Amino acid sequence: MKKICLIVCMLAVGILSAPSAKAQIADTMSVPFGCFEQWNTFPGDTTSLMGLPIPVHGSYVLPEGWDIPRYVVNDTIASFGMQIPINVTIPLAKVSRDTVNAPEGGSALIAESFVFEDVLDPTAYAVAGQFLDSDLVYTVLPTIVATGFVDVNKMIPLMEDIFANPDDLSWMLDILDTGDMNNYVSGGFPLNGFQPGRLLGYYKYIYDQTNVNRDYGAVIALGTRYDTLTHRRMLVGAGSKMLYQLYDSVNYEPFYMDYFPIGDYLPDGYAYSEADSMVVLVISSIGEKDRYRGSRLFVDSLQLVQFPGPCGRVENLREVYHDYYFVQLEWNNSATPDRWEVEWGESGFFVGTGSTMIVTDSTCLIGDLSANTSYDFYVRAFCGDSATTPRVFISVTTDTIPTPHDPTGIVDVDGSEISLRPNPAQGRCLVDFGGVAVEQLRLYTIDGRMVRDVAVKGESYELELPNTGIYIVELRTAQGLVHKRLVNK
Repeated sequence: MKKICLIVCMLAVGILSAPSAKAQIADTMSVPFGCFEQWNTFPGDTTSLMGLPIPVHGSYVLPEGWDIPRYVVNDTIASFGMQIPINVTIPLAKVSRDTVNAPEGGSALIAESFVFEDVLDPTAYAVAGQFLDSDLVYTVLPTIVATGFVDVNKMIPLMEDIFANPDDLSWMLDILDTGDMNNYVSGGFPLNGFQPGRLLGYYKYIYDQTNVNRDYGAVIALGTRYDTLTHRRMLVGAGSKMLYQLYDSVNYEPFYMDYFPIGDYLPDGYAYSEADSMVVLVISSIGEKDRYRGSRLFVDSLQLVQFPGPCGRVENLREVYHDYYFVQLEWNNSATPDRWEVEWGESGFFVGTGSTMIVTDSTCLIGDLSANTSYDFYVRAFCGDSATTPRVFISVTTDTIPTPHDPTGIVDVDGSEISLRPNPAQGRCLVDFGGVAVEQLRLYTIDGRMVRDVAVKGESYELELPNTGIYIVELRTAQGLVHKRLVNK
């Protein structure tokens, strides 16, 4: 059964990840036991009170290779004038198995949000309820199922940051800045040289039917690497995916999430470091607010897609020029993709809501920006219709406008000797260098696409313009870059 599930899961990745031939080149790796076919039953626990055995909780099941947090009680309570020691371990999760509509194999995982009453034996709950903090008794907790060991006291507050902005992985830095990765989660499965770029799977989400509000589940992947100096595991990458309720509660739907190495997400702050292990977490309800008892997240057929795939990686994203209104970016790519997408907005904007452009060269000039403003830029590569790379990030602040300001040209160095004639032009324009030693000329459209890139020498260059519109002429000199605005009628 395990081999059959593995084969089916591998076929599922080919369907989910890539309708195009190029996308199918990416290698895949099954998350160990990610088809949830093998399960183990754990016995219930009992304690002694007044010499009488009291069941604490009943038996429970977990998928093999996965674990849940456990609440350990080592305390002494006062009852009837006696000090009674209590030593029990409570499984802090509500996990079950879907054997009816699992998309692959014979079963899927169900993680359900719960309160203490749901995991304690009724007799134990009646006795212990008086000793538990009332906030704890009525708090709805998420079920967290992980391929490692999770400290729920650390993870639940962190989930609030993830919930606030699921597309922003700044919470990775919270782990680095405020705590040790090993305090949140440990363990995981080895990657053995596999470079994860995306996690795929199937899911459905059924919220608490008695409540008009709806919460959300999540899947999180944490890439770690063992540090031989500190002898601790370090967080080197992550990905998160919010999973919302489905209108059809019978059928599963495919999902995917991108995995980002920290070096790609914040290249100026952290060097790229390849993960050697990964922890995957399935969480029934994300965040500390709007979490409802009985909400269930169903997950099955978890797979990893490797990057570099056909698109490789975007590397060495850098700013080579900026002034009051323009930022020029360049980058490298470890493969040869079809195109790149550049997205930008003022610092802190949500990815997916910014301005975008598509370029076919590994450079772009972005104009019509505001002076003295910090912008975030994200770049990713595309191959075919669906294969892509993780986004790479950089932040640039434009210059403050000097006084007086010359609105006819944008000059980073003194390029007043250089002229464009005629301007406006009609298909052709003579660029007169005015005695300045110009080494290279590039022509950009106003939306940042490069349409000419030529090495030049001499005193001038006759520039042919492809279409009507506004262009930016960039000239590279020994002293720096000069940019001129050109109109072609």
